[in-house]
Amino acid sequence: MDVLSHALLGFIIGQALQLDTSLQLVLIASSISLDIDALSIRGREAAFRSHRGPLHSILAAIAASLLIATGYTILMHRPMPTVFTVVPICFAGLSSHLLLDLFTTGNMTALWPFSRKNLALNLTHFFDPIFLGALILAAFLIINTKTDVNHIQTIATVAVAFLALGLGVRHYEKNRTANFVKGLDKGTAFEIVSFPTIRPDRWWSVKKIPFENGYRYEIYRIDSAHNKILGKDSVESPHIDHTGPAQPPIDSPRKAIACSKRDKRVKASVDKFLLPAASITLSNEDSTWEVFWYDVFTHIGKEESHGILARIKVDGKITIETRQTTTI
Repeated sequence: MDVLSHALLGFIIGQALQLDTSLQLVLIASSISLDIDALSIRGREAAFRSHRGPLHSILAAIAASLLIATGYTILMHRPMPTVFTVVPICFAGLSSHLLLDLFTTGNMTALWPFSRKNLALNLTHFFDPIFLGALILAAFLIINTKTDVNHIQTIATVAVAFLALGLGVRHYEKNRTANFVKGLDKGTAFEIVSFPTIRPDRWWSVKKIPFENGYRYEIYRIDSAHNKILGKDSVESPHIDHTGPAQPPIDSPRKAIACSKRDKRVKASVDKFLLPAASITLSNEDSTWEVFWYDVFTHIGKEESHGILARIKVDGKITIETRQTTTI
C-alpha cells in the first residue's frame, strides 16, 4: 500500500497506545521502513526485483524490530533493558505494513526463508482512496481530540473496523466477480484470477487457460455492482511453462524460453509477475532469439509494457536488458 497509508496507520496505532512522542515516531518509522527495498541505485529493474522480497517477510520484521529498538535505545541513552519494551512497538508497526501489503496486488515473500512462495490476496489497489481517506479523517479527529484517551481509542477502533469491513466487502466482490466470469464458460478448464482497480466496483478478472505449455489469458473488465462486462482482451503466451533441456543449439522457441529462465535476473523478474507472459522472436540476421518477458497485468489497458529482454544466441550465450515495447 502507499507510504502515506502506512504512516497514518502507524500514527493511529501509536495514539491508541498512548505512546510518548519519541516512541510514536519510532512506530511510524517502523511502519514505513520495509519499503526501503523499493530503492535501488542500480535502476528500476533491480528495484522491481527486490521490492516485496525477503525484507517483506516476518523474519525480516523481527530482525528489523530488534535493530530499530537497539538503535533507539542507544541514541536516546536509555538503559539496555529498554530494548525489550521498544521491540513490540517496532514489531507492531512492521506487522501493520506487512498486513496492509498482503491485501494489495503485488507478490510478497512473507514466509521467506522457509518458503519462497509469493503471497497476495488481491483485495485492494495499492493506492486505495477510500482507505486513505478514512485514515486521514481518523488522524484529523484524533489530533483535534487532544487528550481524551477514550475518544482517541474509540476513533482508532472505528477506523480499524472500517478497514476490516471494507476488506470484507472487497473479498465478497472479488468472489462475486470470479463466479460471474466462471459462469460465462462452463465447458473449458481454466483458473480465474481477479485483481482490484482503484474503484471498488471495478475488477479485472482473468481466465488462465492452458495453451501449448503456456497460457491464454482472457481478460475481462467487470462492473461488479451490476455483473456487467465493460471490456475484454486476450493474450496468448505459449511455452512459458516449458522446463525441458536448454542445451545448445538453441533452435526452438521452447529451448529459448527454458534458456532465458536459467538467468537469475529473468527468473527473479518472472517470479514477481502476476501474469507472466513472453514474446518470442528470431532475428534472421544473426540467428538470435529475443525473449521478452512481461507481466500481462501491468500491460492491461496500456500501449506499452515494461519487462526484461533476454537475447539468446544459438550457442546459448545470453545478454539481458530492460525495455519498453509497443509491439506486444
